[in-house]
Amino acid sequence: MYYKKYTNTVQASDYVDWAIAYLYMDVLEINKLASMGMNRELNLFEIEEMFAAAMKAIHREPPSKKQCLDYHLKQLHSQLLQPNKHAISLVKEMYECIIENELLVEQQKWQEISDIIDDFQYGDNIHGYTSDKVNEMIMAYARKLWHLKMSEMSFEKIIGQRVIAIDSKIDFLIELEKGTITIECPWRIRDADGIVLGETDIQSNEREWNTIKDLLVGKKIEDVQALEQCPLLIVQFGNLFLDVFHASSNFDGWFITDKEDFFLFSMHGGNLV
Repeated sequence: MYYKKYTNTVQASDYVDWAIAYLYMDVLEINKLASMGMNRELNLFEIEEMFAAAMKAIHREPPSKKQCLDYHLKQLHSQLLQPNKHAISLVKEMYECIIENELLVEQQKWQEISDIIDDFQYGDNIHGYTSDKVNEMIMAYARKLWHLKMSEMSFEKIIGQRVIAIDSKIDFLIELEKGTITIECPWRIRDADGIVLGETDIQSNEREWNTIKDLLVGKKIEDVQALEQCPLLIVQFGNLFLDVFHASSNFDGWFITDKEDFFLFSMHGGNLV
């Protein structure tokens, strides 16, 4: 809905629909706004005032325009992960939004498939694409981008630090020179040839914690990557890679901090905060 606000396409009925979706909160201001759906004629200015009052009552701040754009594009993208007869229209809507808002990185990602659509619809179509073939290509391409989407979060305050200790008394805790990585979810350590050690190995033989200490203590963090949609954290220690899988919708997964001003949580459901 806020995307519509930022693009000046919001209607009074959108606010009412929002309130109806949040009736479960049982907040007076939301209930009042939802009840406006009984009226055939809605005054946009009056409805906007009621919406502002509802947001204030639940102590929510408006999302930024970038957050709204990201959410809007994500919703369009998610519709391309399975067969969709409107796939071409969805890609064109995404691409127009990307161009209009000058999202150059996203433009590069979708340029190839956009060119294919243009060639099919308006060009010579020298490859003999059919509508079904283009839809299949869109779906395959969308799936690849979805699963490989990297987080824009910066880990610069963690990269370069060395591991000074491993603590396994409660959780898998990696002590750094200036910070910690706390892991409360499944994980594995691998090298270029395959898996070296995993959580299930530790569960069957706790003496393997000594192996982890031998593998990681003294190693420097070379790189950190986070895949948003999986979700998956990859921490590189020299020639070793630590993969951390958030595997719960109800419990937190992992936590990284430099013990100063950098704090990153993988909250329940895998959302990074």
